[in-house]
Amino acid sequence: MLKELTVVVGGQIYAPEILDQKNIFIEGGKIKKISTDKPPNHAKIINADGLLVIPGLIDALVHGGGGRHTMTGDPEDVAHIARTHAKHGVTSVLMATSSAKIEEIEVSLAAIAHIVDNPIKNGANVLGSYVEGKFGCLEKCGAQNPDTMSPPNFEELHRMWEHSDGTLKVISIAPERDPDLVFTKHLSEQSAENYNDIVVALGHTNASYDLAKSAIDNGITRATHTFNGMSGMHHRQLGVLEAVLASDSIHAELICDGQHVAPIWGKNLIKMKGEEKVGLVSDCLEFAGVPAEQWQQDFIWQPKINAWQSRKEPERYIRNGAMWNDVGTEVETLYGSKITLMEGLRNVIGWGIPLNKAVMMATLTPAQNLRIDDKKGSISEGRDADLVLLSPDLEVRLVLINGHSIEI
Repeated sequence: MLKELTVVVGGQIYAPEILDQKNIFIEGGKIKKISTDKPPNHAKIINADGLLVIPGLIDALVHGGGGRHTMTGDPEDVAHIARTHAKHGVTSVLMATSSAKIEEIEVSLAAIAHIVDNPIKNGANVLGSYVEGKFGCLEKCGAQNPDTMSPPNFEELHRMWEHSDGTLKVISIAPERDPDLVFTKHLSEQSAENYNDIVVALGHTNASYDLAKSAIDNGITRATHTFNGMSGMHHRQLGVLEAVLASDSIHAELICDGQHVAPIWGKNLIKMKGEEKVGLVSDCLEFAGVPAEQWQQDFIWQPKINAWQSRKEPERYIRNGAMWNDVGTEVETLYGSKITLMEGLRNVIGWGIPLNKAVMMATLTPAQNLRIDDKKGSISEGRDADLVLLSPDLEVRLVLINGHSIEI
């Protein structure tokens, strides 16, 4: 009996490197080969003529989508978020938690783990969880709740690890709250053997340049939403940002909504570090992927501050594609974005970044930092058949996850 064979025919392939016109042969959910061979008669043909073919996007910092968020502890909410992002070309996600009581984080991690262990139809692959904010510092809490932040400690780590069923993938810390970097060193040294290749990140930190560099030298490999929630950007008083810019080993997340980071600084980050060290993220909240007419039913227009005010939570607003707290006050704070990563990809291309480089920062680069590039992040033989077919104006036409087309 012949195995089911699907062949994507035609189209311009960004793998993310640009390939000559070739056909992509898919079998058993994997890319079998990429060649000019003619498909056999029994193959299912996907015609990509006139379209762009890119790897499925990997969004490694997602707090919600489709009107739901990750902290409810309900696996169906996690599943709904995964389905929402899949429709927008994101085939793999990390679900992030926010600073909260440890019991609340535990139930959230358990819900995420349930979907990791039980993949859903028409949903993005949930790669695991991302603990953000819990081990941050109060001075750089941003929209995280400072009352529930705590120094990095093994008791809470082990509780979170247990409830995540070993699916905790990224944990963000402020190194100034980790005396002698004991926590950092332990996780980095034991990552492969005991923590399923967990990635340790700098985030919500007011550390000095020297301390941040020391933390990087001791195993931190990622920067949580670069520029946001970190010290630095001064010509003499150097901080975490300068350590991130100066360190080739650091993967720098870039929120690409054009609000968290001004385009001029986003472009300069990419120029300074290169597309192989910058990973695009949405850092999105529950309104990602929600049609404007739907969220406008939940928000009231406030013309004096040019923002949408929540009917349920009056301190939160939508303005210029992002969520804000306390708009118009002295403590106005960015709360998170409402874009999908595909919208962010279009933004970055609009900044003048070439398509192939932008695609790399949303696919292969995050896959390499998460140590899953042997399976995801590129269109190459043996990798998972996670593909997105785009129109020339970058609208999603078809999404394949593990070789199966999903409903969009």
